[in-house]
Amino acid sequence: MKILIACGGTGGHLFPGLAVAETLLSRKHQVKLLVSEKSVDSAALSALTNGSGLSATTVPAVGYTGSRGLMRFCVRLRRAVDDCAAVCREFEPDVVLGMGGYTSAPAIWAARRGRGVATLIHESNAVPGKANRLAGKIADHVAVGLADCARFFGRKPVTVTGTPIRSALRKVSDAHDRLGLERERLTVLVMGGSQGANAINESMAEALPWLGDWRERSQFVHLTGPRDEATVRAAYRRNEFTGKVMGFCNEMELAYSAADLVVARSGAATLTELATFGLPAILIPFPAAAGNHQLHNARVFKRAGAARIAEPSKLAGEIHGLLANDATRTRMAAAARSLAVENASERIADLVEAHAN
Repeated sequence: MKILIACGGTGGHLFPGLAVAETLLSRKHQVKLLVSEKSVDSAALSALTNGSGLSATTVPAVGYTGSRGLMRFCVRLRRAVDDCAAVCREFEPDVVLGMGGYTSAPAIWAARRGRGVATLIHESNAVPGKANRLAGKIADHVAVGLADCARFFGRKPVTVTGTPIRSALRKVSDAHDRLGLERERLTVLVMGGSQGANAINESMAEALPWLGDWRERSQFVHLTGPRDEATVRAAYRRNEFTGKVMGFCNEMELAYSAADLVVARSGAATLTELATFGLPAILIPFPAAAGNHQLHNARVFKRAGAARIAEPSKLAGEIHGLLANDATRTRMAAAARSLAVENASERIADLVEAHAN
């Protein structure tokens, strides 16, 4: 069977798509990825697909920025749909799976417009993005990561599958040693998604002077994105904290395995990984996320007792309080673990196979 997976634009779409691709490849299917031209896609793919048997094709990123850019949006959308249609003609997929974001909707439209290929979409967030709201109207089936999301797709067939994670994301026993960290210290993982988050980087730098009591008892792994790496590294050095600062991490299983507490955005892929590793978190939702979906995602974890939602200005106090309270962190870790959905990629692969047949 041939499956085309449209999953580019952000790590939150790409990595779940890769997880499904891994499962389909293990079932002896042929898989091609449709990704965007953005650097985050090329960087992740170069590290993850070598020797995997996966192939990838880029299509233009299409994002609607408002009525002033309507003409440009329509031109880019037409180009993206035409490019996706060309890929469909060449690859001749049995199923097209859209994971949301820039590449998803054009791929679904192209599949339906041409040979009438079976189509599915997956939405990871509690509130679907614009691309999946549109693609969901014509797709044959919808898979969702969170049950809260099902109501947005009306009478369309919906299956709650959870959000897939790659097979490599499993607990690593020697993570501290491989990252050059001390096992005796509490480890705080700070990250802002696959491209970093300037606001979180700045807030963390401002919080460090207020965390002096923890200078000898804690350490930080901070994933900054490429732009802020040098500035954030200087902040840890200036405040005399042990901080392993990286622009990008290709081995997130190490960072998660070493962490005792996480400061992060609340994209669906990040939350899925936190649940899998059972990690307590301080969440700072991205305020400009479409439909404010990151806040809705974070509220799911807050209701379960797995996370705190923080304002950037209150970050130091939240970190200080949770580092000082082992029992609270333990309860939050258990709550996070309870939100993990096993075998999400297998569930989606089952749906793909069923619709192809």
